[in-house]
Amino acid sequence: MLVTNQNRHSDSRLILGVGLTLAVIIIASTIISAFSLRESSRAEWSQEMSNLTLALAENASQTFFSAEVALDSIEDVLRLEKLKNQVEYEKFASSEQQFWGLKEKISTNPIIEVASFVSNTGEVLNSTRAFPPQELNVADRDYFKQTNAEKITSTYYGKPIKTRAQGSWVFYLSRKLFNDEGKFIGMIVVGVSAELFSKFYERIGNNMGNGASISLFRKDNTLMTRWPFEPNLIGTTQTIQANGTQSVEKQRPQGVEIISSPRLTQGNLTTTRMVATRQLERYPFFVTSVITENLYLANWVKSVRWIWATAAFSMSLLAISIVLLLKANRKINQELRERTQAQQDLSLAHEELEQRVIDRTQELTREIAERRATQEELSRVNAHIADVSHRAGMAEVANSVLHNIGNVLNSVNVSVSVIRKQLRSTPLNKLPPTVEMLKGHEADLASYLTSDEKGKLFPRFLEMLSEQWQTEHATLVSEANQLHESVQHINDIINKQQSLSGQLGVHEIFDVAELIRSTFSFHESSFTRSNIKIIFDLEHKLIWNGDRSKFTQIMLNLIVNAEESLVASGNSALQLQISSHRRQDGQLDIKVQDNGCGISSEIMPKLFSYGFTTKPTGHGFGLHASALAAQDMGGSLQAFSDGVGLGATFVLNVPPSDVTSASLPPGVCT
Repeated sequence: MLVTNQNRHSDSRLILGVGLTLAVIIIASTIISAFSLRESSRAEWSQEMSNLTLALAENASQTFFSAEVALDSIEDVLRLEKLKNQVEYEKFASSEQQFWGLKEKISTNPIIEVASFVSNTGEVLNSTRAFPPQELNVADRDYFKQTNAEKITSTYYGKPIKTRAQGSWVFYLSRKLFNDEGKFIGMIVVGVSAELFSKFYERIGNNMGNGASISLFRKDNTLMTRWPFEPNLIGTTQTIQANGTQSVEKQRPQGVEIISSPRLTQGNLTTTRMVATRQLERYPFFVTSVITENLYLANWVKSVRWIWATAAFSMSLLAISIVLLLKANRKINQELRERTQAQQDLSLAHEELEQRVIDRTQELTREIAERRATQEELSRVNAHIADVSHRAGMAEVANSVLHNIGNVLNSVNVSVSVIRKQLRSTPLNKLPPTVEMLKGHEADLASYLTSDEKGKLFPRFLEMLSEQWQTEHATLVSEANQLHESVQHINDIINKQQSLSGQLGVHEIFDVAELIRSTFSFHESSFTRSNIKIIFDLEHKLIWNGDRSKFTQIMLNLIVNAEESLVASGNSALQLQISSHRRQDGQLDIKVQDNGCGISSEIMPKLFSYGFTTKPTGHGFGLHASALAAQDMGGSLQAFSDGVGLGATFVLNVPPSDVTSASLPPGVCT
């Protein structure tokens, strides 16, 4: 009886001990969960902030690239004039023609507020704000003084300033102009609106919550613009102190930090916040996005409340369970006392059987665990091998699709721009007011058209509208057809790349000259704008049977590359010659020859390598994919150049095909 009582007390202590252990585990789990959720919330926000600054940096880079393009196009106009001295420059830059020229250069970029010609003494010679320009000297401006003092020949990015006339905040991109003798004769200035930047940041920041901010800094920590917009901070040098010791920009050019320091926009109140910083790759700027602690821990606070509520509920259930277990233990002990004698007789056999079961169970458990681990490892390895093989195959296809579709989309953008411009400027917009005027004279329409001075003008007015409609209709139909052809080619590219998974390419019989001219038409307007002379030397009725889509992709890539080389060369007489002919052995040679930048001997061996490019924004896909396509057609693609500045020639060679013009399908013109 004494032993039984001792066992009963021992069981009670065990239940209480287990209950206390579970209570400690619940509390510890709650604390660990709260801490883990806090770190998880901070990590999620850190990733979101990093992604946000990446998108903001890309947007800013695109904006500055667009402004640089505007500066380049204005500078090209002046370079073509070959101005010899200051007098010629001021006369040319001050004309009304150049005023409209500047307006046209910035008309497609809403974030560029103004473009100006400035003399070497700081006088504004011409400006898109008004013609003639307001008498204004900018020699005291930051961008003028710094450009002269530091002898900067590339683009200089000035501090944001509040304009004297409009009162808006603008930061200027300036570039020096020199005559043929290298003498400084003036400056081109493009003004970028800091307030439009801020409004763009506002649309993004409103989704982040109260206390968030987005800023654009120059590399020397000069604040260019921000949201919320603070005029008293714009243009000043700002450093974000990380724990009061070092600026985030200096500490980590691209990263996310948790800092606790005074905040200028809140009266120097010390706040804890998350700061994400990312530097622009090609421009001396970096963007920052900031959120306060109450934002990035908001979801964590809600979760912690639920966790503690759950823990309290679990503790209550545990207490009830312990009480019930103690009662059940007392009842069980009573029953055990009655069955003790019977259990003693069976205990030896039971212990032996139980040990055998335990041993066998452990053996089976180990065997099952080993087999399961082996199967899991085998499945993981197989999945990894399949994933690597899939990615390796798809990467090449995806790169080719993206590059070729990008080339065709350039012509799509040109056609869309022409159509939009035509629709916006059409005089047919005046037709509704004219109809309303006629409705006002329905009662006396005949006398109004024959007697009234305004009414007499209606027949001629309708005739002019008819002529204008015919002209615009022809233009829109032409551009729509061009747009349809471009979209159709995109579909061909996608269908062809999809077929690469295992199906052979589709062979067609086509006229090589017709295909070359059709491919060139995608970029004909671009060549016209760049004043590039095109010469065709195409053999008549040169028929070939092969993969039309791959042939088109190769020609399109060579034409686009030639155009970019010609524009970048800066030559006065730009020329592209495309020729095609059949050799004596039946092989077809298609040559694309330009007088552009040329190719150095060091670059030539790497020209068709995957990922190799000499363009700042290139990917190295085009020539590599074109060379592979030529090989798939049984031919080759080669490049020749006498050196830098001496142009380049690309030769596509394809094997002969046993077809003639008579083999063309019905409806194909030769």
